[in-house]
Amino acid sequence: MKALFEVKTVENEWKPPFTKNIYTEHYSVAESDEFDRITSNGNDEAVFALLGLEGDKAKIRFSRLFTPKESVEGLGKDKTLLLPRGQEFVVTYLWGEKGVTKKITFQGMSAEEEREEIQQAQP
Repeated sequence: MKALFEVKTVENEWKPPFTKNIYTEHYSVAESDEFDRITSNGNDEAVFALLGLEGDKAKIRFSRLFTPKESVEGLGKDKTLLLPRGQEFVVTYLWGEKGVTKKITFQGMSAEEEREEIQQAQP
């Protein structure tokens, strides 16, 4: 099964002219796959990993380099959480040349997967 995620990245410069860049990427991810990378200050690792799907929720893990922007109910010590479909989760990385904020939204399963499930359900 593949899950669809939208990840918005906001980069803020720490020094003048304090530019802000916003990028949006879409990912189709299978269970156990890692996606979106941080390559800053000698780091090169995945920001997110899909651990599993539970109905309309995706169980994800995020990088140790990131901190949640707000307190989140159900956040595990191992930086895992169940992300409901359509809900945004925001993490920040403040230790690089730029401040980086990642906003991830679970959008559901890929259209192909949904069609397959519908076809299997029909007699």
